[in-house]
Amino acid sequence: MSRSSGQRQFGGLARYLRSRKIRWDLRIKRTIGELSLWHVNRLPEWDIDGVIYAHPQHSPESREALSRLASLDIPLVVIDPGDNPEICARKKDIALVRTEPDSIGETAAQCFLSQGSCRSYGYVPDVLDREWSRLRGSAFDAALRSRGAECRFFRPSSFATNDFSEICDWLRSMPKPAGILAAYDDRALTVIEACAAEGLHIPRDISLLSVDDDELLCENCIPALSSIRPDQERSGFAAGALLSVLMRTGSARPHVTSLTVKSVTHRGSTLAASPSGRLVQSALAFIRKNCRRAIGPKDVAAHLDVSRPLIDLRFRELLKTSVGRTIEMERMNAVCAELSSGHRTIAEIADLFGYSDASQLMHCFKRHFNMTMREWRNAHLSIVKPNTQPL
Repeated sequence: MSRSSGQRQFGGLARYLRSRKIRWDLRIKRTIGELSLWHVNRLPEWDIDGVIYAHPQHSPESREALSRLASLDIPLVVIDPGDNPEICARKKDIALVRTEPDSIGETAAQCFLSQGSCRSYGYVPDVLDREWSRLRGSAFDAALRSRGAECRFFRPSSFATNDFSEICDWLRSMPKPAGILAAYDDRALTVIEACAAEGLHIPRDISLLSVDDDELLCENCIPALSSIRPDQERSGFAAGALLSVLMRTGSARPHVTSLTVKSVTHRGSTLAASPSGRLVQSALAFIRKNCRRAIGPKDVAAHLDVSRPLIDLRFRELLKTSVGRTIEMERMNAVCAELSSGHRTIAEIADLFGYSDASQLMHCFKRHFNMTMREWRNAHLSIVKPNTQPL
């Protein structure tokens, strides 16, 4: 609760409770000191019916408390659990809510590539090299490689030590201008300090992007920090829905809900897009807004008042993909959002997106994800009853 991410998650939980007219007797623990191993050991004595755990920075103390939580016979939902082995091993009455690393990597790659000016790209991991950080870096690298670029990773000689001078050396070695993704906002502040020490201008020499979008940090550094915002309110909403089901019916196997990022907040640390980049960004905004309709590349070109060959050329130059492929990707992401909401049948979703019938949509979905829509829905909503507890 000391960070905006936790406050957004709690806001999402509160919205879930209001929307379902549920009143829970909430015991809010704002810091790990308020949920130590001593407190966890006493949860059974306090008649606790369920726990939602969301601690952004997993310290040895928090890992110890979380491991003990995993061993208790109490329904448990964990938001962004990291690499805790006890959590991963628990098989009953547990649900995990994760921000999809691929979504972060894809968003960061599109942000930098649409600028059309970076000569190199890099990733600065978490100071403790935790699993969630490694996954974000790998996803960023994969998204760049799929477009013909590559990521240079900052690899200190030792994690959990002062690596400031090594970051300075690494930044100095990057071909400029460079697009740098930091694992999270606090880590990006170190990059800003290192750039100042090296005389590197942000964003002219180093275009810097981070993750979490903590306004207190991002808007009060120089320059202001651009950051990817995970859908933290929705993760709190999903956690409430999952815990409600676990407390009511239980679950014989773990359930994992994966969420995509919500948005990118552009501030002073990222470059303004080039004219080509602005064209691509406008096209992406139009596609995302209208992907539920039967639009094609001609519609995108007409909306922007440019020729079809020009918009195709700019997409291939900056994003290394076609306009048609981008439309299909955004449409499939929107279909996934409908599947995860649990409100509509597959036939209703097909009709909503303008497909001639459900079989046509299912064919497109399987070609894109290499699994059927039912397999995807079962993997993401295995314990949530669509008509009673939609996420």
